[in-house]
Amino acid sequence: MADINKIICNYISLHWMSKYKSVRAFALDHYIDEKTARKIKRKEGYRIPVSTLKKMCDAKEISLSNFFSIVEKD
Repeated sequence: MADINKIICNYISLHWMSKYKSVRAFALDHYIDEKTARKIKRKEGYRIPVSTLKKMCDAKEISLSNFFSIVEKD
């Protein structure tokens, strides 16, 4: 079974971050630190805190449960 942290980070990187010109722009728009955004973008993933994921979901105007449903289907 694949590591859930890696799955989450890869989803965010592929579907959310790729639409931005820079990691910094993504971080600013999603209420997170640029350093954290760079960790998420790493291929090996990052053990993302739920509070960080919540901030990003709030910025996208989706609930955490909706986010997990989307990731699960992907």
